[in-house]
Amino acid sequence: MRYKRKINNSYILLGNSHLLRNKLNDGYYDGYYEYRGAAIKNYNIALKNDPNNYLCLKYCAYAYEIEGDYLSTSRLLNKLLNINKEDSLVLCYCGEILYNMTQYRKAISYFTKAYTIDPENIHNLNRRAITYCIIEEYDKVLSDLDKIIQLDPLNSSAYYLKCFTYYTKNDNNNAKISFKKYEELLLNSDNILAKIQLFYLEYLLNKNSSKDLDDILAKIDKYYNIYEDKFLQFIRCKIYIELKKYSEARSLLKHIGIEFIDYFMEEHPDFLSCNQVYTDYVESELTRLGIDHVFSRYMYINHGVYFVSNLTNLYPGLYRIREGDKSSLSGPVLSSKDENLYLFLPILKVCKNNQLICKMNVKKILSKDCFIKFTPNGVFYRDVHMLRHKDVSNLEGLGWIEYRTSIHSPLHYDDKLSIEIVTNSVEMQIEYVRFGEFNYNRDKITYIHNIRLMGYLLPDYRKFFSNVPETFKDKYLSRKEMENLLDLKVILNSL
Repeated sequence: MRYKRKINNSYILLGNSHLLRNKLNDGYYDGYYEYRGAAIKNYNIALKNDPNNYLCLKYCAYAYEIEGDYLSTSRLLNKLLNINKEDSLVLCYCGEILYNMTQYRKAISYFTKAYTIDPENIHNLNRRAITYCIIEEYDKVLSDLDKIIQLDPLNSSAYYLKCFTYYTKNDNNNAKISFKKYEELLLNSDNILAKIQLFYLEYLLNKNSSKDLDDILAKIDKYYNIYEDKFLQFIRCKIYIELKKYSEARSLLKHIGIEFIDYFMEEHPDFLSCNQVYTDYVESELTRLGIDHVFSRYMYINHGVYFVSNLTNLYPGLYRIREGDKSSLSGPVLSSKDENLYLFLPILKVCKNNQLICKMNVKKILSKDCFIKFTPNGVFYRDVHMLRHKDVSNLEGLGWIEYRTSIHSPLHYDDKLSIEIVTNSVEMQIEYVRFGEFNYNRDKITYIHNIRLMGYLLPDYRKFFSNVPETFKDKYLSRKEMENLLDLKVILNSL
């Protein structure tokens, strides 16, 4: 028995070493194993031998989160809560994962349970305040922020969120008071992310003053290389649009990721609908693809996004399955609500060895015989990617997501590639396909936060904060539990 325990511990240690290598190499792929995948593999071997190993469950949940597999993370965290429902850090971690999955009200229920057990956990209060902000319960946001400031009067992030919340409520006087306090706390700080938030608040509070906006641009130019940070690019682009410097804004917009585009659609629709945004492109090529709307042209030319609603210009019969969706990026989507869906996409431009990504919303499974099939039609590449009932059930009810398939553009530059998408017995919507940077993690799900709920929050705002395992290294990964394995102090202190 003791020997088996030692063997099991060795798998956990191997998982830890791979997790550390992943952290040090930022996910670099080395030979046959990717570090995260190797870590998860060893943890799962240990869990097969000891399903209730509390420490291993914690580690494995963390590894899955780094992988971006929130469904598996959530499953393991629920196992931890079945073992100990009073673990406030696990409850908070559950809330963070549900937030990442855009399940905001469920997230708040876990943050609240964690608060009941540990009312002085500032990290938990902060995450609950952010989530309250998204569902527009601003009085509760301010209440949680007051609790944080009472526990830690120098907590700068609380004043940032306070300023942001007052601004959202159109209470500019209190917003400016909170801004001044936030600015004072950052006076001698070298925290770049905090400084970026300061620039963003300053932009929001001075949107109507050309002089102040010019001053903000000057400060950004003086201290930072904007091309090293996408958030600075985002802020600078917003300022250029406010100043009506569209040429400068256009040059920056090319460098801004697709996840930021929705923010410009919401606040600056005229800018993105302006013909000046678009670069020269062969008109006959766009006509061949059915692309006639200026925004669709911009997204295809600059971001490689092909809206499947363009197919209605090529195949008028598809109009019967076209519908509007306010939470989508473009508006119109194609739906399989009343019938199965068969889409034959034209040959699209792709970069070498990029991976097919599809934005979809799986609403309801209608039969156990359901499937979603992606078939590439190329000279050199014809492997089918099939999602059967078990796979589709993992996507059901998640809302709009980007799903990364195993299909990738050929290694041969002269190959042509079109895609067939066929669905059967599943109620779902599809908005677009695109070829994104190759990733060894096929079947990856990227959750899409609805910008209309995010308000004025910076894109990817959750990434400004560390998660529970990183914030509470010594508590989430208990030292006492570690000592029951082997002496791993060096590795643990590096995580």
